[in-house]
Amino acid sequence: MDWETARGIAYYSHYGRRNPFGEMLIEHVARVAAVVPPSACATAWLHAVLEHSDTRSPELRDHGLTGLEEETLQLLTRAAGESFELHVLRIVHASGAAGDLARTVKLAAVDDHLAQASQDPVLRDEPPYAWARRHLASACHTG
Repeated sequence: MDWETARGIAYYSHYGRRNPFGEMLIEHVARVAAVVPPSACATAWLHAVLEHSDTRSPELRDHGLTGLEEETLQLLTRAAGESFELHVLRIVHASGAAGDLARTVKLAAVDDHLAQASQDPVLRDEPPYAWARRHLASACHTG
């Protein structure tokens, strides 16, 4: 999918939604998309769509979502009842191109969350973003 289409989908999917820091969710998504390599940009725009909106994979496929992007989004989507730690470890240990892409996007997302959490002591360690960053960064450098 081209990044402009992904950006449009992200904007309408996250309209009015806020993240745990109280900011508009799309602001986080835009910051993540701005720091990933161009090859990860479309996926970064969509990284929270399946988990935090009513938009589903068939609609994304109708707009040009590739198989690799869909596999990556499945990795990036935390399942109901799945702990944050298990979710991160699932991404850390994912194989293939989807695993590589998911780690790139998740590392950028965690870095953004860490930057936001540093401004709010109440949210600093919930969930454990620093722990997640260490695991993701290690996997990105060895994978």
